Amino acid sequence: MKGKATSATNRFLIAATGFLVTLCLGTLYAWSIFVPSLEAEFGWTRAMVTLPFTVAGMVFAFGMAPAGRLQDLKGPGPLLVASAVLVAAGYVASAQAQNLATLVISFGVIVGLAMASGYMAIVGGTQVVPDMKGTATGILVGGFGAAAAVLGPLARYLSAEFGWRNAFMGLGLVFGLVVGASALIIKNPPPGWRPAGWDPNAKGAGIRKHSPEYTGYEFSLSEMLKTRQFWLMWTNFVLVLCGGFGIVVHLKLAAMEIGMSQLSAAGLVALIGWFNFGGRFVLSPLSDLVGRIRAFTLVGILMMIATVFASLGVLQSAPWMLYAAAILGGSAFGGYLGLSPAFTADMWGMKSVGVNYGAMITGWGIASFVGPFTAGAMYDVLGTYGPVFFVFSFLCIPAIFLALLVNPSALGRHAAQIGMKKVG
Repeated sequence: MKGKATSATNRFLIAATGFLVTLCLGTLYAWSIFVPSLEAEFGWTRAMVTLPFTVAGMVFAFGMAPAGRLQDLKGPGPLLVASAVLVAAGYVASAQAQNLATLVISFGVIVGLAMASGYMAIVGGTQVVPDMKGTATGILVGGFGAAAAVLGPLARYLSAEFGWRNAFMGLGLVFGLVVGASALIIKNPPPGWRPAGWDPNAKGAGIRKHSPEYTGYEFSLSEMLKTRQFWLMWTNFVLVLCGGFGIVVHLKLAAMEIGMSQLSAAGLVALIGWFNFGGRFVLSPLSDLVGRIRAFTLVGILMMIATVFASLGVLQSAPWMLYAAAILGGSAFGGYLGLSPAFTADMWGMKSVGVNYGAMITGWGIASFVGPFTAGAMYDVLGTYGPVFFVFSFLCIPAIFLALLVNPSALGRHAAQIGMKKVG
């Protein structure tokens, strides 16, 4: 396994396979494709129809910490097998749902657990690319961003031609096969492994150098939770991603409010997906060059502008503003998820990156509930999305300042003061 896990060819194969796995699991972001069908069949309100999505997001996020512990101890194989079984079972059970509670359990809980298991197995793949953490995470989890763009049109076609139930059934079976097969390819490298000839301190190292956030210390989960840097960035996660989730789930529906056709509105979902994908591939390598915190600051600014465009687009019935919101919001949302695993590994170490990142991404889970549900509830009361996205734009302002308060050097000094030994 050592040779397989560490060769250049297999590093590329692991990255490509990780992309396919997250592509399958990221179909969560295409949830808005199914909203009209569910509303038509069951008569649910906008807030109700977002519940399976929001519960899946919560289960995904809060399941990441235990999944991360398994990744740290047992590697990705068991997690990928569990994810394959759960994603197939969850989608097939969702296809049989006759009420909201059943769909919340089958999609929200079961598919949410599949996402947590599979995604964490893929995040662990950054261990084979310690020399380009940001770039690597952009590739490995890039499928999550591309899912709405790549599989969203497929989901829309299947739902239109065969009904949403058959669409769920077919997607679940295919996803289970792809994720299960990935367990044969994705492996962790041996402890302490480094790429041959890699010197992060060498002159001209470029994106292969350590980022400014790299501390060289290994924090356990309990030690990380005692640091102010963790809570500053966790809060930043929640505030920024509320807007991202609001755009992902509700922008298509906002477009339909101002008279855009179903096809054009669905095109916004694909646009969000493509730029979600692109944001990971642009902002993640950029963070290898300029640092994660500067990249996070840029993400917060982009999300603030995107949510302003979303509200103005509705208030002024301006489709071009909704397209701008899709482009900027998708880029920011994808960039955030591409940056966060590398940031966690740099700040608190690679040894416990699974469980530590699992704790960090609970902020994603809170946002996945607060953002879509708040937007849906406001729409049910106001009857319009006009003022909704302004709320999310205001949340980005304190988030930007919180990111600027994070001090990696202070974290390194804290580690030294409590007797930690620097590992690199």
